[in-house]
Parts: sequence; C-alpha cells; structure tokens
Amino acid sequence: MFSKTLMSDLSPMSILAVRFIMSFIVLAVLFYKKLVEADNRCIRHGMMLGVLYFVCMSFEMYGLRLVDTGTSSLIENMAIVLVPLCVAVLTRSLPKAKTMICAALAVIGVGLLSTDQIKNGGSGWGIFLVLMAAMTYAVCILYTERVSHDSDPVTIGIIQLGTMGLISLAAALFTGGLAIPQTGGRWIMMLILVLLCSCFGFAFQPLGQKYLQAENAAVLTVVNPLTASILGILAIGERLTVLKFLGYVIIISALVFYNIKDLSED
Repeated sequence: MFSKTLMSDLSPMSILAVRFIMSFIVLAVLFYKKLVEADNRCIRHGMMLGVLYFVCMSFEMYGLRLVDTGTSSLIENMAIVLVPLCVAVLTRSLPKAKTMICAALAVIGVGLLSTDQIKNGGSGWGIFLVLMAAMTYAVCILYTERVSHDSDPVTIGIIQLGTMGLISLAAALFTGGLAIPQTGGRWIMMLILVLLCSCFGFAFQPLGQKYLQAENAAVLTVVNPLTASILGILAIGERLTVLKFLGYVIIISALVFYNIKDLSED
C-alpha cells in the first residue's frame, strides 16, 4: 500500500533505491561485525539473492502501478503453490493432489481478478507483471532455503539488501534520475518500508527459513495478501466488486486450505 502511494510522486526504481540503501545502512551499523567476518561464500549467496529479489521487486512495482494492491499481493503470493510445484519438477516427482487442487483454485481466482481489472479499466499487462513477480518470488524462496543452511542467514540478508539497493540506484539513474520523498508523510511511509518491511522482513527471512522447509515458508505468506487486500479497500479506497470479491475468496481459500494442511502435517 505504501509503495503504491509513493509511486504517485516517485519512480519505482527511486523508491527501491532509497528503501534498500537505507535498509542496508541501518543493518550494516547494527551488525558491523557480521559483515566484517563474512566469507566469500556468504557474500556470493547474498549478492545472488539480491539480484533475484531485485527482479522480483521490479516486476511487483511496475505491476502495482497498473493493478490494485490487493490483487497484486494475492497474485504474487501464489508462490505458496508455485514453490511445491517447482520442488516437484526439480525432484522429478508428482506434486501432491492437494497442491494441484490449490493451484487450480488459485488460477481460477487470478482469472476472476484479471477479468475484473480489465473490465474496470485496469491492465492485463499489470496482471502479467505481477504473475512474473510471483514466479520469481517462488525462485527466491527456494534459493533462500538452499543458502540459509550453510552461511550466516542475517549476513546474507544484509548483503542481499545492499545488492538490491545498488542495482536499484543504477536503474534509477539510468531511467531518469534518483528522487527522494519531499514531504513528512511520504518520509514516514518510506521509513516504515525501510525499518519494518526491509530491515525486519527481508533481512530476517533467511534466518526464519533456516528452521523451515521452503514449502512451509511459502505457506506462511498467506497473511500478506489478506492484509494488503483489506488495507487497500479501507485505507486508499480501492473498489470491491463482485468479481474481485469472488477472486479474493477463491484465492484466499486455496491459500488457507494449503496452510492448514501443511502445518498439520508438519
């Protein structure tokens, strides 16, 4: 929600550059010793994750300019079913029936959301970009699980943020120049993105995934789209149409069903 609001004044790349550079500085000061002690493998993993997440966030930001916040978040968090499908492909095994059912429900829900967006003046291109963000996010979750077990996860997260910040800065300068928030309200939004969503969220996801399988980590993202959908409607006046409501219900049902089953099995 804050990202979409900030894009009324700033370019997507400027937002990402300011957000992730500031996040890196904060965490670099707090965890200076960890960065000094980082080995080449840890640095390599962090930089690779930074590149992957930059691609994911770029798809998300440009898609978010064309679709509602709830729609964007719901589609991107289809990673919950994309991750086990990717695992099935990598291990050359058949996905569970539960996974296939949830994937089918998610596709139906996305179809309804796409129809609603296009019907109400939205963009099918925006839906495509957010779908690409979902696919990239699934790859990020899988790669994070792989690297968080053999390197310090917090250090990986910090290097990841620094990498994202530098790439975003280069992209911002290349596409029209870097801009920063100009009002106190916009800076408050940016600081929330920096401190809560980036310093805590991005940096400590590798730490959390050190103790979770990738599938279960994807499952817990069900909280994100539900919150984004509610805030988008209540806080920034996004419309709740019949098609959008049905899409929300179907996708959230798929995510909750997968969530409950996975956690009970775990």
